Amino acid sequence: MKSKLSFLTCMMPGAEIGVENPLPDIQKAPGPGSGSRFDKSVPEDVVKYSEYGRISSILPYRMQDGYDREKKMREYKAAVLENDCLYAVFFPQFGGKLWTLYDKKSEKHLLQTNPVFQPCNLALRNAWTSGGVEWNIGMTGHTPFTLSPLHTAVYEMSDGTPVLRMYEWERIRKVMYQIDAYLPNDSRFLMVRVRICNANDEETPMYWWSNAAVYETPDTRLIVPAEKAILYDYGDGFIKNAEFPLRNGIDNSYSTRIEHSMDMFYNIPDGCRKWEAALDGGGEGLIQTSTDLLMGRKLFVWGNSPGGKRWQKYLSCRGQAYIEMQAGLARTQMQRVPMPPGAVWEWVEAYGYIKADPEKAHSENWREAYTHVGEMLEKALPRKKMDAELERLRPEMNRACEPCIYGSGWGALELRRANEGECFGAEAAVFSAESMGDDQKPWLTLLEMGEFPYIDPEDTPAAYVTQREWKDLLSAAIKSGKSDHWHAWLQLGVMYCAEYDFEKAAEAFETSCTRTLNGWAKRNLAAIKSLEGEDGQAADLLLEAASRLRNGYIAIECGKALLKAERYMECADFCDSLPETTRSSGRIRIIRAQSAAALDDYETAIAVLNSETHFSDIREGEVSLSDLWIKLQKRKMAKKKQSRRIISAARKF
Repeated sequence: MKSKLSFLTCMMPGAEIGVENPLPDIQKAPGPGSGSRFDKSVPEDVVKYSEYGRISSILPYRMQDGYDREKKMREYKAAVLENDCLYAVFFPQFGGKLWTLYDKKSEKHLLQTNPVFQPCNLALRNAWTSGGVEWNIGMTGHTPFTLSPLHTAVYEMSDGTPVLRMYEWERIRKVMYQIDAYLPNDSRFLMVRVRICNANDEETPMYWWSNAAVYETPDTRLIVPAEKAILYDYGDGFIKNAEFPLRNGIDNSYSTRIEHSMDMFYNIPDGCRKWEAALDGGGEGLIQTSTDLLMGRKLFVWGNSPGGKRWQKYLSCRGQAYIEMQAGLARTQMQRVPMPPGAVWEWVEAYGYIKADPEKAHSENWREAYTHVGEMLEKALPRKKMDAELERLRPEMNRACEPCIYGSGWGALELRRANEGECFGAEAAVFSAESMGDDQKPWLTLLEMGEFPYIDPEDTPAAYVTQREWKDLLSAAIKSGKSDHWHAWLQLGVMYCAEYDFEKAAEAFETSCTRTLNGWAKRNLAAIKSLEGEDGQAADLLLEAASRLRNGYIAIECGKALLKAERYMECADFCDSLPETTRSSGRIRIIRAQSAAALDDYETAIAVLNSETHFSDIREGEVSLSDLWIKLQKRKMAKKKQSRRIISAARKF
């Protein structure tokens, strides 16, 4: 059959994703030396760019933490590429994730296909799902679009090959990126061209990693043409250079032999072809390769500790153990690469089936193993062919086509502001004006009328914008008197927060309150006070914000602030006063249990832990539940000791 592209609806158990959090992500910029800690063995070029382009806040994006853990059968829109050899399923609404890659001839799933949709708190915007291939742009910590839609268009090459085109405008780095996926007729490799365009007149820090999840079994071996790796094992916090695959006498190319979660960034020698494969005991599995711009390769393992196993089950279900083989622009994910103004970067990736001699693929001679797999790759998909394909695609992919699925309207709004039509520079990705919606309307009004809309202070503020040009427009509207109101000052304060200018941000929020007293500005002032270590003032401001806004997110922040300020009785009373729908949320119930434990009300605390409370957005590495449990166990043991002493004293008497 000829390669074809179709759209369909698939059903699977899924959790409710919820609405975006209206509270801006206000955090302090990291200071010098606050990032990764490197052992002296790590090359200088890796250390050099570890601080470059680091972010603390995800502004202007809003957090995605409104999901739950109640999975129901739900419909999901999918795009499918198919030929005689492969069947590939993409979810454009989830960052364009490649959800499934199935090899028909071997009847093997080459990727771990998550059988459920379950967001968990592992990404910059909180929500993230495991499985498939995720396309990560911009900054360390998963793409801002991991659970957001991309613009999606259907493109056809001159030879009739259909292309699935997905693209967006990334608002922190201010770049356009595009993913063109296609299946040549009779090919056992899915081809993906990625293109990033910096249409700005200034350098921007750039980051890209394509993360592919594959099933993990005891005989799965991760093979890569490298004999050294930069390791981060989440233990002592140090990143170090090490030999690979043997480490402490253990062959780390078999992930099930690794005890704890670990990142391994492979040192593939300069000039060598970049690839990575995960092969089973029979020598079969997925191999990923690319043209040379995508130079980094990495393995992530959850490890065999109880925590790692628990997280995999939490993200999916029992029997879905996986590892991730990843490919990036830099040698490690601690680095961001300087992208010059006006630069366009592009490369081609290939994902497909490979069959190697099992004895050679699993040889104790590591060099024999990776040399053999590399030779098999060269036979299946020559390196020169990949390089030629990248050159062929440059003119082949330069025709614009209208999207059939819209992403966000921010790209179209930016083009309207810059008066540049529907495409950035000489790019072919169309950002249609029809993609603009309610989030963009207030800013479009500012652009066209010189006025930012007033809203009732109990209503949700407009979506945030932090770009310098928009700050100038908003400041001018305030200064002119057209928009000298609480909502405009609130937005201006958020813009200052994105620049980490908290002094001016606080002034803007205070002015917002003088124009019209509102809970949103009070909450933002509380966030700044918390950064300054003024825990008591932060709690007071949040109590006032919570009294003005019946908002579950503010209630959670208020409860946390009261705990931090050690105002436990106030915290308990506050939680008990909340409406039932808010009081029954997992976060509020945990906060209530923590306040109870601090007040020696252990019956209440234990009742929460023994209940069916779903702590949906517990963060990777968060220890609040374990700390609470340990505290209760210590109290229980202390009571037993006290009882024994009383009994002993009574007997003596």
